[in-house]
Amino acid sequence: MAQRTALRLDEQAEQDLAYLADIYGTQTAAVKSALAVLAHRERLRDRMRSFVAEVESESGDLTEAELETARKYFQ
Repeated sequence: MAQRTALRLDEQAEQDLAYLADIYGTQTAAVKSALAVLAHRERLRDRMRSFVAEVESESGDLTEAELETARKYFQ
């Protein structure tokens, strides 16, 4: 179902939207693309948190080096 949403943007956000709209063709396309990128990033973060929690529950705390290696797989 399509939905209209009104946004209150500050000056920087307006500039960002204009920049992205030039790239993606329309403000709608720019916002959809930005939402998709953000949602993908957050899903990866959720998966990494779950992975780390599972490994730590089985093996104990991960070292910073191990966490850094895990981050490479969830980019």
